[in-house]
Amino acid sequence: MGMSLRCTLTLALWASLLVVSAQGTRTIDGRKYEVHVTQAGQTLYAIARTYAVPVDVLLAVNASANDGLSIGEEVLIPLDAVVKKERRTAPTMRNDGELLHTVRKKETLFGIARSYGMDMNALLERNPDAITLKEGMELVIPIARVSGASATVLAPALPADVVKHVVQPGETLFGLGQRYKVDPEVIRSANGGLPQGLKAGDTVAIPGGQADTTGTPVVKRIREQMRYKVGLLLPFAVQRNDSVLARASNEEERAFYEPTRIAVQFYNGALLAIDSMRALGLHADVEVMDLGDDMKTWGAALKKPEIDECDLFLGPFHRTAIEQLARINTHAHIVCPVPQSNKVILGMPTVSKVTPTRSDLLKHTARYVATQYARENIILARPDIASEKDGQEQARTALNESLVARSERLRDTVLLAKPGRRELGDLAAKLDANRLNVIVAPSEDVEFVTTLVGKLKPLATKYRILLVGMESWKEMPSVPLTDLDVLGFTFATASFSDPADPRLKRFTLAYRERFHADVDDYALLGFDVAFYYLKALFTEGILFPDHFAEVRTEPLHMGFRMTRTGPENGFRNEHAIMLQQKDLVLQKVP
Repeated sequence: MGMSLRCTLTLALWASLLVVSAQGTRTIDGRKYEVHVTQAGQTLYAIARTYAVPVDVLLAVNASANDGLSIGEEVLIPLDAVVKKERRTAPTMRNDGELLHTVRKKETLFGIARSYGMDMNALLERNPDAITLKEGMELVIPIARVSGASATVLAPALPADVVKHVVQPGETLFGLGQRYKVDPEVIRSANGGLPQGLKAGDTVAIPGGQADTTGTPVVKRIREQMRYKVGLLLPFAVQRNDSVLARASNEEERAFYEPTRIAVQFYNGALLAIDSMRALGLHADVEVMDLGDDMKTWGAALKKPEIDECDLFLGPFHRTAIEQLARINTHAHIVCPVPQSNKVILGMPTVSKVTPTRSDLLKHTARYVATQYARENIILARPDIASEKDGQEQARTALNESLVARSERLRDTVLLAKPGRRELGDLAAKLDANRLNVIVAPSEDVEFVTTLVGKLKPLATKYRILLVGMESWKEMPSVPLTDLDVLGFTFATASFSDPADPRLKRFTLAYRERFHADVDDYALLGFDVAFYYLKALFTEGILFPDHFAEVRTEPLHMGFRMTRTGPENGFRNEHAIMLQQKDLVLQKVP
């Protein structure tokens, strides 16, 4: 069956395929086994999940599998090791080796992702329609994104004539293709797509590889062979910063001009990302420009001839500068890394905006609540505040659309309550003593929020309450953080830095050693944005915007789920993170 067949097969057809690939049963030393004949692209992980047998059992029984699977190799499945409960709900295997999971009643996206050892966003990237999960829906499981399993377990079956190569520091995919006379894309495919790139010390499989003793180059031009030009356009505003420093009367008053400080932090983070991508094999010349923070400065900078030579721009930060740049260079992709309204991508198909807007966060919050708490008592607080009517309606629409897709829902639509700025109104009457009361309050009105939190706190002794609000509540002096703790305060945010994350600790150490400064959110933003878009350029070429779903990175403090809102518009980032305050500490929640 060819690799070009990408359609979803029916369960009945898959059942017949499994029968064909299995060679009946075999008894060895009194133990019964089902025999599976490995096909191209299949992994030991997928075989284990399909037959509902632990991977370590298969490795123990099939010693040769510890060195990777070969096409046509027989894998013995011990029948006494099959987990019967899991076999009834086991996924099926596609012809390309990927798994298909059929959504069951009451399953959640988080629960499914956790069962396969991956992040929920990885599952969403592969299955965008799963944002509204439905019973019977089939989800493709991106095996390459599974964590906690060895590379051998996740490696697809290969032909017998495979050379194993241990990656050396500085080696690139293009270089391996030259050395072994193999198309680098074949090497990538044979190693699960190499989602993390080449890492020194890893072993990669080279299908049909032959040592290159003549130095003859591979004729086919590939993406990794290309050299790109990247523009880093930042508001350093050097002259204005110098003026600010000069006006300081003493050393204690000396402080960077704020746009300068932000630009420097972003630049430093981006430099570390550039170095990391170069180590992975990216060939890129980086042009750094000071666009200042006014039209006169950036207007002159954008007229330089090197602007038209760039394939990718990180920056500018200002909307007007972005619009001007998009008219000057019509082929390069432009990344707006700082908060802007969605207007910055309207009519701008070559522009990306990576920071979600307030409306994006509201919609994400509503979908999260409907997905996680469909069977609970969900109440949307709609105070009569004119400036917040649009946000309230966006939350109501997203909640109702998501609830309809949940088979376990308590009701088809969310309950609506109309509290006032100084009283709860009919909200208290809608609380249910027998269920968790999930109160969604998409408001940033200080008076209303203060009243809501203050009057709900004493009710938490009688009712179970989860209060879902906005990130800005943490900065309201009239709202005690201890009260938010009592109410299980939960909200959506565009980014979050977990101090316990070992990757963040390593980054912080490297940053301090190199720049002799502390890391802030702009440094993390610079790293995450630069790494993501450079990785996209490296793996997908200059047409990477058409392949955002295939770009895989592990950001330090934010995620990327880039979507286009129409062929004439650019891309917006719909990724968000849900946080909950507990013991005065914020932590991620599923």
